[in-house]
Parts: sequence; structure tokens; C-alpha cells
Amino acid sequence: MIKQFLVIFIFILSMLSVGCAYQEQQRTKAGNAAPIVIENFDGYAGGGRKIAQVFYAVPQRVFATSEAVVDDLIFLGVQDKICAVSECYSKSFAPYDVEYAKLRRLTQGAGYPSKEAVLDLHPDLIVSWGSLFGDSALGSVEYWHNKGIHTYVMTNTVPTRATGRRKVEYIVSDLQQLAKIFRVEEKAQKKIADLQSRIAKLRMHSKSIAEAKKPKVITLQYLYGNEYFGRTANDLTADMIELAGGISLDDNLGGRKSVEYLVELDPDMIIVIDTATTPVAGKIKALREHKVLKKIKAVRNNKIFVVPHRAFYCGSERTVEAVENMHKYIEDNFKL
Repeated sequence: MIKQFLVIFIFILSMLSVGCAYQEQQRTKAGNAAPIVIENFDGYAGGGRKIAQVFYAVPQRVFATSEAVVDDLIFLGVQDKICAVSECYSKSFAPYDVEYAKLRRLTQGAGYPSKEAVLDLHPDLIVSWGSLFGDSALGSVEYWHNKGIHTYVMTNTVPTRATGRRKVEYIVSDLQQLAKIFRVEEKAQKKIADLQSRIAKLRMHSKSIAEAKKPKVITLQYLYGNEYFGRTANDLTADMIELAGGISLDDNLGGRKSVEYLVELDPDMIIVIDTATTPVAGKIKALREHKVLKKIKAVRNNKIFVVPHRAFYCGSERTVEAVENMHKYIEDNFKL
């Protein structure tokens, strides 16, 4: 028993020394540069608690998960810092095709990487969505902090009990935080300001539309025979719908529901999520051929709008582009 305790104690001390050595290395790299304090979140393992981190130098080896995260890093011009990516299985965004082709893939398609695979990268920063920092994937952020490795959890992927409703504006605040971490605030200022202006314009126009004229919209991610999977009222899709000029019918529960519920709501418009594993064409075909769903207003009038998975989960410039396209679709189809 004593021997086991000593082994565990020595292991903890070694992990602390690794963390301290890393921080000392970062201080040496930074020279006289002022340290930057960033307040970010724990992931699912900690329920989205706020955690402060001190960055003594610009991260040089970044592990990034999901296209939305990679898109954000390319947006900021720091893609040369990415040592590997994971959870990237959607179609590339054309302007970034060349950059994506250069990136090392830790996993092909869907599938979480193991802790060991990430450790072998020797990263100094992991940028990810919140669900990866859970027991079934990478573990808690403290696990990585104790090894001297920074983390950044995208705000729209933190449990909503910690942040409230997910918002398109959080994309901007994440970009601002990441720009600080990489010390590219001045370089990225105009691009971030332009994105912020596009969101503000959409928000202002949406508020100016009379409620009675706004279409009622629901999100459908999967369709299983006589059940469908919908998003919740706190999801980013709900904010995207409202920002585009619609009224979200996504409720507080979301998840799998009977198609009868969808019939009862009879939405004016349906958003269908396009994913690599469940392409949108099959879902739209199933909607149109379903003996019950083909009778609802949105299907009958062919008011179906497609949103790519990379745009609705986490959020990036692609999200704003998707909302702008949705806004135009609503204006054109509902005579706003």
C-alpha cells in the first residue's frame, strides 16, 4: 500500500515539474513581452467553469479539432502554428482548400483522438469544442494544464447551463480572445470588425421585421422513420434562425421526437443539417416521400433550407455566411 502511494506521489511530482518546466520555457521564449491572461472555460468534464490561463508566449504547436476551429485559425492567419487537426470530415470551404491540404490529420473523418496520440504531438495549445474535454475523449482541461499544455474551448460548445443560449456573437468574442493569444490583434482587427459589422447588420434588420411576417422555422438534423432529431432553443441554430429573420420553433428539449410533433407545429420552413455521415439529399428525399411529413406546410411548399454542420456547431465565418444566405432565402420566399 505504501509502495503504491509512493509511486502515485512521485508521478504527481513529475507531472508538476513538467508543467513548471514548460512555463519556464515559455517565459524564456517570451523575453520581455508581457504575459497575457485569458479567461476561458472547462469542457464537459467540469460543466463549463471559467478558468484563467497565463500565456507567456505565442503558441507554436496547436492541435485543432473540427473545421470551425481550423477555419477560425486560418481566418486569423495563424495556420502555420497548427501541428495537427482532428474531427475534420465536412467538405472543405473552397478558399481554404490549399491550407487544409497542408494540415496533418490525426484522425481521418469522425472519431476522437486518444490522449496518447495528442501527447505525441507535443502541443502547447489545444483548441477544441467542449465535448472533447470530457471523460469519453480527451479528459478534463486540468489534465492538460497539469502537463503545461494550454487549452481553449470554443464558447458555443460549452454546456449552456454555464453560458446560457449559444449566440452568433460568441464567434467574434472567440476570435478576439484567440487573436490575443496569438498576439495578432492589430493584424486581425479589421477582419474581426467586418465580421462583427455583418452580424450587427443582420441583428438590426431582423429586429425591424414585424413578428407577424416572420416565418416559423424548425431545425431537423436526422430523420428516423417516424421520429426526427431536432435541436434545442439554446442551440446556435435557434439564434441563427432569429438572426436571419425567422421565429425558431426549436424547443427546450430537442432530441428525438415523434413526427406527429412536427406535424402539430406545422412550420413554415425547415432547416436541414447537412453532415458527412448523413448527407442532406437523403433527408430531403425522406421528408418529401414521408406519408405524414409531406403534408406539412414547409414540405408541401418546398421551403427547406440547408445548413452545413460546420456552420451550425461551434461557429466561424462560415456561420455568418450561412445566416446571410438564410436571411436572403427568407426575404425572397416570404416577401419580407
